Amino acid sequence: MLGELGRGGMAQVYRALHEPLQREVAIKELLPDSLKDKQALSRFRREALALATFRHENIVTIYDLVEKSDGLFMVMELVDGPTLSELVKEGPLPPDVAAVIAASLAAALDHAHFNRIIHRDLKPGNVMITKTGEVKLMDFGIAKDDDLAALTKTGVAIGTPSYMSPEQIGGEPLDPRTDIFSLGVVLYQCLTGQKPFVGESAGEVFARIREGKYKKVRRVAPRVPKALERVVVRALKVKPNARYFDAAQLRRELELYLAREVRMSHAALLMAYLRYRGKISETEALARLTVKELEISVAFERPPPARSSFWGWAAAGTLLAACATAVQLWGPGFRAISIALRRAAGF
Repeated sequence: MLGELGRGGMAQVYRALHEPLQREVAIKELLPDSLKDKQALSRFRREALALATFRHENIVTIYDLVEKSDGLFMVMELVDGPTLSELVKEGPLPPDVAAVIAASLAAALDHAHFNRIIHRDLKPGNVMITKTGEVKLMDFGIAKDDDLAALTKTGVAIGTPSYMSPEQIGGEPLDPRTDIFSLGVVLYQCLTGQKPFVGESAGEVFARIREGKYKKVRRVAPRVPKALERVVVRALKVKPNARYFDAAQLRRELELYLAREVRMSHAALLMAYLRYRGKISETEALARLTVKELEISVAFERPPPARSSFWGWAAAGTLLAACATAVQLWGPGFRAISIALRRAAGF
């Protein structure tokens, strides 16, 4: 063992060296108290079975499940980088960065759903960004597979309140669209720095989720592009039939946006952002990025141009030019109108 990486209510994770291959790995160990809990044991094994099903760049890889008399361990890919939760705690992400992360998560969900597995607990704490600009979805501990026994009885909700879908709250039968709702919540939080559904109690949060009550993205963060706000609105529809049909459809819409707006590789964009936030060193960044790619981080310090304001000023300028011409042609009568228009426009 090379040191502890983190600890939760059910397990702790260590950095370790796999000596035969001289490769660093993460080892997730079920805590002693959890070994006596049948549900915790079921969740741990369930996560291992789910991860063993996947072969995807945006889902953490499992290498082995080791059972010993004194413990139960998962040997996993070491993901070296911050969680998405760490990033959003410091404020909203640039829209392009948020879109890259959401598109990667949609791709991961599409792969999981193709393998008949629903995550059911998508949230920033279960997403990591590697130092090489990869997005990794983790923690399939409460995932649901049609071929595996359910962890909870019908009518019992399980998940993290602020990220649960309306049907998940009610303990209703779930399909992949529940994960689409959760991804909508995550994207909203990335864009605004806030959760869409908040309250003083879980019950209050649940009520707002069922009613679909939340502040619109551009009301909280006016500079978010309308295209991304539309993605959030559709993903957060209360009725599953009104959401995206599947994660692939959601991913395609985000990729269309990125194709128009981003002129560098998605991994390079994320690395530049991690450098800007101080999550990786300049040496680590320059090992994979060109100086030009790294310089994009300067753009993160500037707000995007307010297009509506630009067109407003352009229209005012055109109007004033027309007024000036009218004054020249028709005299003092129009001069008073010109002055009034200037005052109205703030000149």
